Amino acid sequence: MDKQRRVALSIFVTICVTYFVENFLRTTASALTPILIQELGITRGAMGLLITGYFLVYGVMQFPAGALTDILGPRRSIIWFTALTILGCALFWLSYRYELLFAAQFIMGVGTSVFYLNALTLVTRWFPPNRKATAVGILSATTGIGAFTSYLGFPLSIEIWGSWRPLYLGMLVILAVNWLMNYTFIKDSPLDPPPKVKLRGSIIEAYKQTLRDRRLYPLFFGYIMVGLNFILFQWANQYLIEAKQLTYVQSGMVTSLGTVTGFLGCIALGALSDRLKQRRLPVIVFLGVYTALLVCMIMLPGGFPVVIYALVWGSMCLSNSTWVLFPSMVGEVVPQQKANMGFGVMNGLMMIISSISTPIYGSLVDATGSFLIPTIISLGFSVFSFIVLSIFLRESYGNVVKE
Repeated sequence: MDKQRRVALSIFVTICVTYFVENFLRTTASALTPILIQELGITRGAMGLLITGYFLVYGVMQFPAGALTDILGPRRSIIWFTALTILGCALFWLSYRYELLFAAQFIMGVGTSVFYLNALTLVTRWFPPNRKATAVGILSATTGIGAFTSYLGFPLSIEIWGSWRPLYLGMLVILAVNWLMNYTFIKDSPLDPPPKVKLRGSIIEAYKQTLRDRRLYPLFFGYIMVGLNFILFQWANQYLIEAKQLTYVQSGMVTSLGTVTGFLGCIALGALSDRLKQRRLPVIVFLGVYTALLVCMIMLPGGFPVVIYALVWGSMCLSNSTWVLFPSMVGEVVPQQKANMGFGVMNGLMMIISSISTPIYGSLVDATGSFLIPTIISLGFSVFSFIVLSIFLRESYGNVVKE
């Protein structure tokens, strides 16, 4: 193994660890929903706002994230913002009041907001084109590993220690150690000096140029609609407890299995896309499968054996892994000058819309007394996105776009 490949592997391992912990933090509020509603004495709508405290600011920060990547470079962006994440994580661990937990969510939302885009930039620079989607798939799979640790770990932590905080503290320690790994191993590029993307005019003008580029519109739409599927996943534990009559531990087992199949889906879908040399077909097929499975989940009554819900939920999470192909497609439909900002805009719009929808979803449950109406609305979004993408999404694999 030559030196460049060893360096690339070291960088890849350390950013995967960072993304693992970040996604544990991202799903913490969702995984703890039944516990925090009881501990804090809040409504589902207020719980939705606590979840949104992270995701809304995360989404807003996607817009400057692309510019920060170009100005600071991936290494400095990851190091500085991960340090901020550690501070927010420590505040969440120490907090017993709703307001402080919300503030911690806000800080962590800012701190983690630039990581994925910078990690994608590092993968693009250090990995050859024929391994790019596979590497992105493996990196993205750590979202599922982090969520798995959260959804299964918190019920077990409460069973063993009587509190969720020991597990959370362990993750805080891992993130602090990983910050040192990032500082030691990350290098911006195999080139010396690293490549710099020249922004045309002001940053605002660069974003205007990106937003005017119609080649990105199908990807913006598809990514936002796939992101709306995650609203139900944010409410997974509470949904399974109330709609399917599972216990907290049982719902944790089901949702954690879903995160396992989700990260396996990221790896498999990235590798499949590279092998088939297609992006469009896997997106359409897997989205269609997800829609059919959501119908099955809605129709399943409560009281069935846990394994039934686990199979359907796990298959839903696997088929929803289509989101992992959209970052690769951005770099294949627009030139490099717009790729970072294009993904930042796409990710930001998805996060903002889905985060605003999360407390609305919870409030609908409060208003209707069940998850049925909100879940049927989610199904409608999924059907609509399948139809639109089937018509408008174009194949992008292997495109080399020049301005």
